[in-house]
Amino acid sequence: MLKLLIHVAEASRWDTAATNAVNFLKSRKEGEEFTMVMIANADAVTRCTACDRPLFDKLKQIVLDGGEIFICENALKKFEIPTGRLPEFFKTVPAGIRALAEYQANGFYYVRP
Repeated sequence: MLKLLIHVAEASRWDTAATNAVNFLKSRKEGEEFTMVMIANADAVTRCTACDRPLFDKLKQIVLDGGEIFICENALKKFEIPTGRLPEFFKTVPAGIRALAEYQANGFYYVRP
């Protein structure tokens, strides 16, 4: 099983990260099993509540296609963003840096666009 972890650490990198995720999910071959997770931390979380419609639609499609998107709660607190302002298809993790380490320890390939 192929497992991909996409790390979004800058607000300006969401578009590239989302495109990478979409392309990865589209590459699935019949019968192939793989997992794709995105984790956003640092100032990337500032774009989670105010992304433009094309990015919002792309992120929602990633989740509909089987990907998961996690937002760091520590970064949300730092930028004073309540979790209630996040799109409903996002999930959160207490500490993005720990989640990144745990996914890599569990065999996920790390990509930072």
